Amino acid sequence: MLPIGLVVLAHLVVDASQNILPVVLPLLVDRFQLSYGQVGAVAALLNISSSVIQPAFGWIADRWTTRWLMPIGIAWTGLLMGLVGLVPSYPLLLLLTVGTGLGTAAFHPAAAIAAARASGPRRGLGMSLFSAGGNLGFAVGPVAAAWLMASFGLPGTLAVVFPGLLTATAFWAWRDSFETAPLRRSGAAEAEPPSPIPWVRLGTLCLLITLRSWGYSGLVIFIPLLLREQGVSLPAAGWALFVFLFAGALGGLAGGYLSDHWGRQRIIAGSLLAFPGLMAAAILAPGLLRFPLLALSGGMLLASFAVTTVFAQELLPRHLGLASGLTLGLAFGAGGVGVGLSGLLADLAGLAASVWMLLALPGFAGLLALSLRVPAANHPASPSRDSRRSHPA
Repeated sequence: MLPIGLVVLAHLVVDASQNILPVVLPLLVDRFQLSYGQVGAVAALLNISSSVIQPAFGWIADRWTTRWLMPIGIAWTGLLMGLVGLVPSYPLLLLLTVGTGLGTAAFHPAAAIAAARASGPRRGLGMSLFSAGGNLGFAVGPVAAAWLMASFGLPGTLAVVFPGLLTATAFWAWRDSFETAPLRRSGAAEAEPPSPIPWVRLGTLCLLITLRSWGYSGLVIFIPLLLREQGVSLPAAGWALFVFLFAGALGGLAGGYLSDHWGRQRIIAGSLLAFPGLMAAAILAPGLLRFPLLALSGGMLLASFAVTTVFAQELLPRHLGLASGLTLGLAFGAGGVGVGLSGLLADLAGLAASVWMLLALPGFAGLLALSLRVPAANHPASPSRDSRRSHPA
């Protein structure tokens, strides 16, 4: 339990550090007089730098032991994000954002492999725990940032340095507990030809994740700004985002567990198709009624978060790092590019119009999920199945 517990904690710390940005950005908007397009550019650069390069780190993790990437990524992310509140100019903010993203890109593929290996045959549950740590971090980040901004102003971002350094130290101390070595085949399995990559299903899955990511990343950035336009205070906007993301973490946990029993495709398609209506109701709801609807929306949106990663790992059972990098990285980062486009749309047509477009995107992703075909085996890389392949009856 130590490996999975540490990797979940580290995922929480890394993503909490990264996700202080949505609450810090309104203050940076005032400091630098930023447009919505410039805000979208910051969010897009963070998503791209933290995501698009992840397949490269995943490729490395499939070939070499990469335990060292995890503590370095944790410490690097906390340190650079902690400096965001001190930047003197918008160009330096962009540069620091890109540097922060590289730290998270280094952490995620190696950590996903460690979580998958530690999960054994219950990969849906294990990866949902890993994803829940990140989603919980995404939920905690805005609340912590709102308190820090209210108490210390922009210099309060320095506080996120310390959790990163402490967690990185713990990771380094117990680094030998993590199995991140490349997966080796033995016995009769060595003679088996490599399975062809199912490009159509993999491409469909990546497009699905891109649409979900575009909607998710855009809403995380623009919900606080939309609520601020409606006269909601910054702390209250932070709490609204917390409810959305915390419920998302719980939804991701439930989705991963249920996918082991009900099937990956059903969970992915059903949750994404249910999201737009619930989110529309949350936007239109008055006062406190908004909060339970935000919770339901967040739970539905992220119910498929871990499931899509497991689906990719089952499509690429001998390339877990690449599968994790594609689903947690490249497709997520491509969605981040869309956030920049949403920022430009907000400048041209208004913030509300941009938000309405964002909530529709996961619905289109749900329609794509209806065309997915599940892999032949639910857990093709689990030890028991590998053993049966290596020693046929």
